[in-house]
Amino acid sequence: MPRQKDRQDRLLLTVESPRSTVGISRRWVMLAAVAWLLPALYVIQTHLPGNALTLPGQDSAAATVNRVAPQGWSFFTKSPRGSELQPFVLRDGVWEDRLMAPHGAPHNAFGLNRRSRSQGIEMALLLAEAEGLRWTKCDRDLSACLGSAKAPGKVANREPEPTLCGRVALVEQKPVPFAWRNLMDAPHTPDRLTVLDVTC
Repeated sequence: MPRQKDRQDRLLLTVESPRSTVGISRRWVMLAAVAWLLPALYVIQTHLPGNALTLPGQDSAAATVNRVAPQGWSFFTKSPRGSELQPFVLRDGVWEDRLMAPHGAPHNAFGLNRRSRSQGIEMALLLAEAEGLRWTKCDRDLSACLGSAKAPGKVANREPEPTLCGRVALVEQKPVPFAWRNLMDAPHTPDRLTVLDVTC
């Protein structure tokens, strides 16, 4: 019995403190919002590609914005308009696609097999070290371009686990612009290519 009474006493002694509010005028809220949003707008607009919106003093503010926020959006992502290399290997007179991407595909164990990540580095090293590198412009079907490519350059593949050996074609492809996506069969079109004799 004393315990129950003690509990009731303790409950009765608990008193909630009254809510206190601080009054802030709308003018201060608006000033704070403008102070944060205006610089953010200049940073975003400076790093976006050309568009219809132009802010007052945007050109003169660009140097300051690049010093304050230097990385821009390209720090995090590759431009979707950039060209991509696609490797092909000649086997029995037929050019076979040897691109190991996409990285999250089942044949790459849904991204757990990291070998596909190193293929881009392998292609870059082959291009950097190739002797007699010659690019062939491609403005028609890829198979026709591969058939009429210039004489191959020579390079040694020093990768510990090479994915590209023998007669290799590296095709630089550009993505189809979004506005033309329904007019083209493939998402990329070949721009130029080079053929290499790769020893492993």
